[in-house]
Amino acid sequence: MSTQCQRPACEGSYEDMGGGELYCDTCGLAPVVSPVGSPLSERSRELGDGMVGSPPTGIAGGGRASGRGSGSSSARSSSQASSRASSRSSSRSSTSRRSVSGRLSRSLSGGTASHSVSVRSSARSTNASGRNRLGAGLVQVPDVPRPDPRTAVMENPEVPERKRFCSRSDCGASVGRSRGDRPGRTEGFCTKCGHPYSFVPKLQAGDVVHGQYEVAGCLAHGGLGWVYLAVDRAVSDRWVVLKGLLDTGDQDAMAAAISERRFLAEIEHSNIVRIYNFVEHLDQRTGSLDGYIVMEYVGGKALKEIANERRTPAGKRDPLPVEQACAFGIEALEALGHLHSRNLLYCDFKVDNAIQTEDQLKLIDMGAVRRMDDDESAIYGTVGYQAPEVAEIGPSVASDLYTVARTLAVLTFDFQGYTNVFVDSLPDPDNIEVFRTYESFYRLLVRATDPDPARRFASAAEMAEQLTGVLREVVSLQTGRPRPALSTLFGAELRVTDTELFAAP
Repeated sequence: MSTQCQRPACEGSYEDMGGGELYCDTCGLAPVVSPVGSPLSERSRELGDGMVGSPPTGIAGGGRASGRGSGSSSARSSSQASSRASSRSSSRSSTSRRSVSGRLSRSLSGGTASHSVSVRSSARSTNASGRNRLGAGLVQVPDVPRPDPRTAVMENPEVPERKRFCSRSDCGASVGRSRGDRPGRTEGFCTKCGHPYSFVPKLQAGDVVHGQYEVAGCLAHGGLGWVYLAVDRAVSDRWVVLKGLLDTGDQDAMAAAISERRFLAEIEHSNIVRIYNFVEHLDQRTGSLDGYIVMEYVGGKALKEIANERRTPAGKRDPLPVEQACAFGIEALEALGHLHSRNLLYCDFKVDNAIQTEDQLKLIDMGAVRRMDDDESAIYGTVGYQAPEVAEIGPSVASDLYTVARTLAVLTFDFQGYTNVFVDSLPDPDNIEVFRTYESFYRLLVRATDPDPARRFASAAEMAEQLTGVLREVVSLQTGRPRPALSTLFGAELRVTDTELFAAP
């Protein structure tokens, strides 16, 4: 089949948009028939046809992309992406000063049939992934190699004094601080509320939890204590992570907490860390019964680490390329959409809680996840990311989407004051280069962070659709080549057989 566009008076040629789907680079329409085996249906050109390659992780410019780990790349499940058809709320007011309307296209791909005559084939499964890797098939994001888990263990696990705070939710006072020449205590009681605190690891290398998990060491310190790396001796010596479940020694409260969080083990999605088990362990030193969540070990780099490693020659932080941030956002929205479909809210998406491992993004901290109908549990969030209405009416799908937009802002420019001056707003676009260059990106953030939740995107799928459209425009501007996509509203144009063929002889 010729690569020349079939449309009359069109001088364009067909370009493979992924999944064997062809579109004219001039008029944007698909051919009537796209037979299998066409040279344009091959997907071997990873960086050709206008695809943009971002600089490698941790390098401000130039250099080479990081290589993959040795044979440990995680295969994407074809059921990763759900259908992105979404309805728009009819109750949205047009009076908001920050509300931005408008539709952007999205990318769909799937298996090609040998005689497909429709660009929206009904044979395409709703479970077929619209993307085969991080970047939606539009941009190549540098892989983050999966490291040897043992290299992540801290040699000397200590919590810096500046990060020592009371763990009681209604207190949060500074604790364990030095006074004069006397170093701060790592254990003691909060001088404000009397709540006990300890920054000493409860588990040591070699300890066996629940008769199954052998501790290798500490990985990090979180709000509920230390996070540990361990080996699951009962399941092929796989690497797992043990994370504190509840900061209390009350056995009844521990049992209730474990029962309450068991629903997390039912969540299965390629962009969400897998929860394996909930266990209890008796601390031989204190006699307290501690609960732990046993999770999949996800080796890689958190978005925060990726962003902070990018530096200019002068040593200042170099923001992530906007196309790379969009790719991360699309992946995150896939994960949030899956949680929302199960009536769950993530509540605390931010640069700390997502890790890139090889060519995949995973949400790693499930501690703030709650049911949509839960009106009693504590609400977790982070200043600068959390939507302003959460404190009054609680979290929602709209507030989850708000956190994604704030994360995109933090990643793409030097967002000074996002926790105070701009805690619930965005800077003037005239002062932000990425906003001036990519207006559609700014408009997306404005809508997703609208003060009125009803004026934000109606679902994660809708926001992902719009963000994919923004990514297409960004890539088009950078390469000078259009990146059209299948319309979700219109099919292929109808073609009527020439009436002259049936004319009387």
